[in-house]
Amino acid sequence: MQFQKTAAKLQKILRKTKLFIMEIFNKISIDKAKQLISEAKKIVLTAHLNPDGDALGSTLALYNIFKSEKECKIILPNNIPDTFKWMPSCNEILIWNPSYENLIKEADLIFLLDFNNASRVDKMQKFLEESPAKKIMIDHHPQPQEGLCEVYFSFPEAAATCELVYTFCKECGININIEAARCIFTGLVTDTGCFQFNCTGQRTFQVASELAVMDFDRSEIIHHIYDSYTEGRMRLEGYVLSNKMKVFPEYHTAYISLSLAEAEKFGYKVGDTEGFVNLPLSIENVKFSAFFMERDGIIRCSFRSKGGFKVNTIAEKYFNGGGHDNAAGGKSYKSLEEVVSRFVSLMPKVTKELQ
Repeated sequence: MQFQKTAAKLQKILRKTKLFIMEIFNKISIDKAKQLISEAKKIVLTAHLNPDGDALGSTLALYNIFKSEKECKIILPNNIPDTFKWMPSCNEILIWNPSYENLIKEADLIFLLDFNNASRVDKMQKFLEESPAKKIMIDHHPQPQEGLCEVYFSFPEAAATCELVYTFCKECGININIEAARCIFTGLVTDTGCFQFNCTGQRTFQVASELAVMDFDRSEIIHHIYDSYTEGRMRLEGYVLSNKMKVFPEYHTAYISLSLAEAEKFGYKVGDTEGFVNLPLSIENVKFSAFFMERDGIIRCSFRSKGGFKVNTIAEKYFNGGGHDNAAGGKSYKSLEEVVSRFVSLMPKVTKELQ
């Protein structure tokens, strides 16, 4: 009994020490960030390949804050889904091509938003790593690339990078305007699945409640994200559920696979398959879901889970990826059939704790 009490006291002391160290670290990081922002005349904002609502919400939020006072550009590795083209200043996003190399070279400050490694910006990686600009990373993915940035505002505990952007702005004394608020709310909604995923914490709801007092239409944002699909996209969802979803009750697992040729029969556009990986999790007793799609010459892999089953370790170990405990991704240069076959063969091994 005495040992348990002593251990509990030590754990409490360690938690307080960790929190104290983090407070000091945060203050140093914020002070440095404020200095870099103040000194910068040219700012570049970027996010990961195949940007989602959180990546776009993060970049566009800061863009709508900085653009009136700084020379500011958003440069993204590839096109954005039509679902998000309503977002404030979205039409001012630059999609990477080599002619933008000088914008990265000449920037004073670059924000890396919603990604933890330079490889996540695809063909921009070399230019990002070689740029003499100071860099600030705001992200919620584990294991950020060391030595890349001057400031890391990196917290895997956060539900969304937009949650961190809001906190970052507040800590830096930066005013969040209506346009930025709409963008941040978009990131919160998409990365939490409308606040239903386990990653949604107390701080997430606090940020959402503070945004709620601002004068913008939250229902309109939800409509844009979830109620503005094309007929083709809806029929594609029906197709994958009827024909492409495989369920393995004995492993509490399901997967969906989709070739590019299949998707194109329904007028596929980038973003149309967003959320497909979550669909099997609506089935009772399915706790692990995977989605495999042929795109850009490779197989994109997405993994989701419920509860304490960690999919990031599976993505990292077997599919050249990584991510969060309950949401991760990867890729493979093999054929779709080979990737699916490997996943099925791994199922008995990786899902032992679900059986």
